[in-house]
Amino acid sequence: MPQQPPAAPQSFIEGLASGRLPWELFAAFPQPGPEEGAKAQELLAELGGLVDSRVDGDEVDRTGLWPDGLLQELRERGYFRLLGPDGRGLTRYDLVRAAARADRRSMGVGQMLLVQNGIAAGALLPAIPPGPLHDFLRSRSADGAVSGFGDTDPAGQNNTLPATTATLTEDGAAYVLNGEKLFIANAGIADVIGVSATVTGPGGPRAGVFFLPTDTPGFQVTAPSGFIGVNGLSASFRLTDVRVPAEHALLGDATMRLPMAIALQGSFGRTAFAVAGALAVLANCLEYSAEFVARREIDGRGLAEYDKVQRILAATLADEFAVQSAARWTMLEDGPQDRSFELYVTKNLAAERGWQASDRTVSLLGGEGIETAHSKRLRGAVAHPVERYHRDARTLRVVGNVDFINDHRAGRLLLARHQAGAPAVFPRLCTADTGLSEANRRHLEAASSAFQELRLICRRLVAAHPEPSLLAAREEAVILVGRLATELFGLCAVLGRAAGAGDERAQELAGVYATEARHRVTDLIRRLSAEEEPDAPDYAEISRAWLAAG
Repeated sequence: MPQQPPAAPQSFIEGLASGRLPWELFAAFPQPGPEEGAKAQELLAELGGLVDSRVDGDEVDRTGLWPDGLLQELRERGYFRLLGPDGRGLTRYDLVRAAARADRRSMGVGQMLLVQNGIAAGALLPAIPPGPLHDFLRSRSADGAVSGFGDTDPAGQNNTLPATTATLTEDGAAYVLNGEKLFIANAGIADVIGVSATVTGPGGPRAGVFFLPTDTPGFQVTAPSGFIGVNGLSASFRLTDVRVPAEHALLGDATMRLPMAIALQGSFGRTAFAVAGALAVLANCLEYSAEFVARREIDGRGLAEYDKVQRILAATLADEFAVQSAARWTMLEDGPQDRSFELYVTKNLAAERGWQASDRTVSLLGGEGIETAHSKRLRGAVAHPVERYHRDARTLRVVGNVDFINDHRAGRLLLARHQAGAPAVFPRLCTADTGLSEANRRHLEAASSAFQELRLICRRLVAAHPEPSLLAAREEAVILVGRLATELFGLCAVLGRAAGAGDERAQELAGVYATEARHRVTDLIRRLSAEEEPDAPDYAEISRAWLAAG
């Protein structure tokens, strides 16, 4: 007897493709267990005390150097092994919270911990099959080695295969690596590092990842990376005839830049980087804003009494709620099998919300928003480093790949569902009993309608461009599809969390966020419709003519 199809989508991306909001999934919103929560709170307090007492964020930003002895102290306290039963026992979600707590003092220090625990050699162990490479990484991790992962070539990381080469020796015992990597977190302090490279052999080129100690002959750190923010974290390195034992390599294929297992772990790392940084920016923005608003008046009227100021504060509180909600959904539990898509969209959601909150805070504080902490100290003012965190917030939209590239990938993942055939159609969502306030129930209904609109848009795009490569080349339309998917995910996450919270404050924050998100959704749908109009501006001709003119 044939199986009955499910009554509702089984994943978020299936819901997007079908045009049916998967409320059944989000209504069962994941919550941290009491034991996990207590363990995390204890560690957050401990780590917060350490970084507050040992780290001067402005000094790290200025010099790019960690305080003397900090790495050793972090190692001895077990902060290099925060995940799982072999470490401090944190969940992936609480790892992000721990990094965010350190980020509030210094973005570079917090993100160093996240790289160490989230995407570097020890963190990749679950993706490494049993054997000599697994044993090597486990041993170095147990020794407390600092590690990193180098993927970005001077030509960028969006080519299908890396520019760095790996050549197998005649006896097959080792690979010889040559190339350069830029902007690599922990590269300047790492004991062990993973490197992506392209292997050329009889079967054609294929991707691979190679792990080596940084004292291997031919490995050279060339320079620290000076960014506009998140300083002290990254460096560039060069590989000159570096020999890596063949048993310390993990090979993929010619279709992906990284082997699949490594790519999935890297996707988590990029998302966690953005989420932790955004949570730190949002928490700091709220702290700075509260102090500023409390002491300022205009013509005898307190700043907190003005409508625009109230809206600024409420928007930042709601954005914090949204980033927390997206991270909980994506990281707290395994949940539905397909969460890789959510990792893509959570990365951009977090980075964008952190940036917008920072931008609002700079405007609220006016001159104090763009004034450096050093300048404030010289005149005896409260030295909130608003300007430094504004730079950090903008950097989050670039690290782990540029925001519009991530939007494009999210859009392609969704459109691929339509290119593979018409997705399943499910019964219409019933919103009669959702656990939401009346206002939020209306937001849910609007989001449900937007799911249907997105499905129709995707069907039209695929019908107009049946060849996948031609559709991918319609980059702006694909990017807008990815952005719309991100906004709809944010809406689902905040409404799902509010429904399960049993808390009026959660309902209010969800309402603030949903109101603004719906404006963005409406604009994205309008812009996607404009992309289909025949009289759209000829951007290609304008740019080509300008470039041709020199």
